[in-house]
Amino acid sequence: MSKNEREGRRERSDGASRKPLFRVQVVAQENLEYFRDTVLGVRRYGFSTGRMVFADRWLDHELAGDLKRLVKRDGIQGIVSTIHNPAMERRFTGLGVPVVNVSNALPRPRLPVVTQDDIAVGRLAAGHLQACGCRAFGFWGQAGASYSEERLAGFREGLGRGAELSAGGCGEAETTAVLYAKMRGWLAKQVRPLGLFAVLDTYALLLMRAARELGWRVPEDVAVLGAGNEDFWVEFESIPLSSVRLPARQIGHEAAALLDRMMVRSGKRNSKAGPAVPPYLGQRLPGAEIVARRSTDVIYAEDEAVARAVRFIREQAAENPYVDDVARAAGVSRSALQARFHHALGRTVLEEIQRVRVGRAQGLLANSGLPMSVIAERCGFPNSQRFSVLFRQVAGLAPGAYRRQFRDR
Repeated sequence: MSKNEREGRRERSDGASRKPLFRVQVVAQENLEYFRDTVLGVRRYGFSTGRMVFADRWLDHELAGDLKRLVKRDGIQGIVSTIHNPAMERRFTGLGVPVVNVSNALPRPRLPVVTQDDIAVGRLAAGHLQACGCRAFGFWGQAGASYSEERLAGFREGLGRGAELSAGGCGEAETTAVLYAKMRGWLAKQVRPLGLFAVLDTYALLLMRAARELGWRVPEDVAVLGAGNEDFWVEFESIPLSSVRLPARQIGHEAAALLDRMMVRSGKRNSKAGPAVPPYLGQRLPGAEIVARRSTDVIYAEDEAVARAVRFIREQAAENPYVDDVARAAGVSRSALQARFHHALGRTVLEEIQRVRVGRAQGLLANSGLPMSVIAERCGFPNSQRFSVLFRQVAGLAPGAYRRQFRDR
């Protein structure tokens, strides 16, 4: 008997907790950081609420066998799993216990799915590459994967009508050699400079290698953005990879919370007086963010004055520079810079200053426990109130609400 189970039994025997304990199995690809973090989110929910006891990990040879036998043998009352294909989904559908999927690969899932809002991920990627001054864009996806299709849809939406976008992709089962050849051939047809969003970090790294073979420079010729922010991969190359960090632990937490509600309903349904169980459609969570590194540390602007202005803003954002300061650094008049800046990037100088300052604040909110007053000061805001007003205008929600999306629960 595990320590978790012994503690659970003591809670019930001494009356310290009246809440029922459910026996839960987690089946996940623990070789991927994203799913490891998801598992931690599930377990943290169980430990913090005291409502779940986690069974031992099912071994690979057991998973290949009869899952119903495993459920019965171990007294499993609910499962959180990564289910990537219809055949796997069919195996989990008829087990007689609630199951929550934390993989967004299936286009028409039959089981409830808790995952990130992948359309929002695509929009976020588009905004980041547009902020680099990109005018031509590329997307590399994975055929048949729902998360890839949704990220492409969000990417198109974020770029807006009329944007020059080329989309390429591959199948999940293709060998690395075949995949690399496809990428190299596709990339050779693209125009430079290019803003490139790959649906996975591993694809982004292969695209960076293909670009180098073609004689392209990263990020000077192609700005490359991945998704997943896997620690191992983003630092794998000499040029660190910018990536979209996904709210994996929050996904695990919410998947466990949903499974908890489903198990309660399942117990009531099996009782004589229990109500019918409503359908569960799952959830799409916000909270993704860009982690910018050297692979997108560039500004594409043929106008050198605009490029100087952007570099100055990025270097001096925390000092809250005035537009006149930026114009002097760019070597042109304020009115000339305003016109040239808007022509090159589609936004005003002040909007760029605010965007960069709020972007830095987002990083501090997501990755630190610093008080709001300290974050406001570090990002050049005169006080917390002004910080909150401007943050809401740019990000669409209050700083506290933004931080809660990333807080470990």
